[in-house]
Amino acid sequence: MSFKHLISGWTPCSFDDYAETYQTYGGSINMHPDIVEFLMRKGQKGFSFWQRRNKDGVCGAYFVTENNEIGLNVWREYPVSFDEVMLPVSAEQKIWLPDRTNRLSSRHRDNIRNSSFFYRAKRSICHVKDAFSAKTMKKRNGELRKFIGLGGQCYRLSDMSPKEIARLYILLFKLRFADSVRCYEESKIEEFFSALPHLIFGNVLFFDDTPCAIDLVLRASSNSMEYFDVPNGGVDPKFSEYSPGSILMWANIKDARGLCALQQKEMVFSIGMYEKNWDYKLRWADTAKTGKVITL
Repeated sequence: MSFKHLISGWTPCSFDDYAETYQTYGGSINMHPDIVEFLMRKGQKGFSFWQRRNKDGVCGAYFVTENNEIGLNVWREYPVSFDEVMLPVSAEQKIWLPDRTNRLSSRHRDNIRNSSFFYRAKRSICHVKDAFSAKTMKKRNGELRKFIGLGGQCYRLSDMSPKEIARLYILLFKLRFADSVRCYEESKIEEFFSALPHLIFGNVLFFDDTPCAIDLVLRASSNSMEYFDVPNGGVDPKFSEYSPGSILMWANIKDARGLCALQQKEMVFSIGMYEKNWDYKLRWADTAKTGKVITL
């Protein structure tokens, strides 16, 4: 154990200890213990797990990879976003974090003492709004009903096989981006969801039995929170007159809000980074700076 961990109150722990803490406090997809375990089964080594205790027990945990990163930076291989890092720590605790990240969730603004959300903090993340006006919900629900009435279909990805999800995603991603944006390998998507089917959320839209829009929404459940995350989706441009991307986003948000209301849990729904040319995200989301952890 290093001196910086010792003086800041963090001690080594097991993977099982980390997984239990995540279940208690929740966190981002890239901190999910089931994905960590998936990577460890594939032979990835070098994870170190840390926990912090107070008089009432464990109040937080995190891990560092062999590259000295907090969180899973595997987005080039698997559909796991690395836009923000939300740690499984108690919101009531004031703590010092001994390892660096420049993707710290704004959720930790008040409880990680050595974090900065202003100095050299350039990134912003988009979180779906906590509430929408009655007018907006009526409009969006009407658009979804109209789409279905014209011949559209909306299917849950959780009802499909990983092989079918992978096939549809590759098809629609390439129709949207051609070769301008690198896509995941079809085999990697199938492998990932075959191993982790409980993380699958979201929908795919068809029109007259032809796929037209898909989002791979990942869902991370904990005792008090449901964290949802969306990497780049796919859309067939020939259906643009129906705005299937917007209709799909609303269907996904609506399902997530309904699930959280039913389970009486907090919803955190990330739709990725914000940049000026991505203003369309603001119809769904509020932005927040991601922070930087400053250590010696």
